Amino acid sequence: MIRRTLSRLAFACVTAALAPLASAVPMPGNFVDDQRCDPVSNRSLTHELGNVTVFPTNEAFIVSVVPTSQTICVPNDGIANDWLVRIVNVSGLSWQDLFFVCDGGVTVGNADGVMFNPAMATAPPTDAFRIDGTLTVTGMNDNLLSESMANNEIFQPGEIWNFMVSNFMSPGFAPPLFNTIGFGFATPAPSTSQASILASPIPEPASLGLIGMVGIGIGTRRRTRRP
Repeated sequence: MIRRTLSRLAFACVTAALAPLASAVPMPGNFVDDQRCDPVSNRSLTHELGNVTVFPTNEAFIVSVVPTSQTICVPNDGIANDWLVRIVNVSGLSWQDLFFVCDGGVTVGNADGVMFNPAMATAPPTDAFRIDGTLTVTGMNDNLLSESMANNEIFQPGEIWNFMVSNFMSPGFAPPLFNTIGFGFATPAPSTSQASILASPIPEPASLGLIGMVGIGIGTRRRTRRP
């Protein structure tokens, strides 16, 4: 009875610890590299992050966008379509593998490849690049200019990231905004959004420890049932 109670308590603790993660709205995307800028391995992302005024709290960031005269990966095309993007993580979660993804019909010069939306199997892919990954892989462009906390390419709660968007060809040369849930050709029209950010969450160390507790508790419970 004691072991059963401990196992139930551990499971309840894990459920509570992972509740903010579970309540986020999944928005999977599949990235495919095409060797335009940085070599980035193909991978799947699980969530879309966006402006705090629109997105769920646990997927939210605060964004500001300012024009810049600098470009990355590609030469300046002479159009005022180069941007410095600043995002502040207010989601309460840590994220990794952050990808900038264009909405349908929009292109970006410093694309690493394309992102497919599995919810729209017949829709064409859209330009995308990995924001992080520039510190741990040599020879890559520095899309991510700075992290306000540890230089570990993990978007931690409260952290500020600055990154580059070059030759961004959007209607009216509008800046990259993240105000609509849905990416690629799934973005509703009309919309003030021109892009999205896809990423995958990192479980907190405390949550991982509690998961281990559950495993131990379940294993103990099973052993006690053996004749």
